[in-house]
Amino acid sequence: MEEGTLSSEQADQIKQHLLTQLNSFPEDKQEQIKQQILSMTVEDVEEFVKENQLDHLQQCVFCSIAEGKLPSYKIDENAENIAVLEINPLTKGHTLIIPKEHAPKNATSAKELAKKVSERIKFFLKPKTFKINSLKIMDHPVIEIIPVYGEDLSKLQKVKASEEELSNLQSELIKPLPIPEEKKEHLTSKEQKKEVEVEKLPPSNEIVEKKIDSIPKFTRIP
Repeated sequence: MEEGTLSSEQADQIKQHLLTQLNSFPEDKQEQIKQQILSMTVEDVEEFVKENQLDHLQQCVFCSIAEGKLPSYKIDENAENIAVLEINPLTKGHTLIIPKEHAPKNATSAKELAKKVSERIKFFLKPKTFKINSLKIMDHPVIEIIPVYGEDLSKLQKVKASEEELSNLQSELIKPLPIPEEKKEHLTSKEQKKEVEVEKLPPSNEIVEKKIDSIPKFTRIP
């Protein structure tokens, strides 16, 4: 894509980002500004970005999130991907797995992180199941994890979550998970084995005495 030229998808992403900043404006002006943002054409967005020196917003939004140029609510990561809360969730815990590279070579690590995050959401939020979608937005692959609590997802609409809601949910989901019972038993058995090995060792004074006794005794020659 040529520099300075936005696709309609990029323009929509930038508009969504601008809408997240509405709280910084006076309350009586927010609705008016919201309508102005929503009515912006692709050309309007390009001009706005140039005038306000927001060139970083022309970059892929997901690359910007992965690089920390845009704020996000991260709940987990591995070497090649990050997991962030969707700011316009369909359900509570709606999460995006974003590769740190725009064109990742390894898709397996993203799936592994998606599985790990799903287990975390399942423990803390207790959904009945999940809907997992593999998407490609602005040519950036993304895995979408949508917890399902029994509702019909086709009848739901995405709703912007407040910063407080996202922050509280982030705090809940980054808590350490309890150790599974089978792992506890494994750790306990290893600790017991170590205790037995320690008990078998003779007291330190006996070791010293044995070492002294083992020293050959010499008879003094007159």
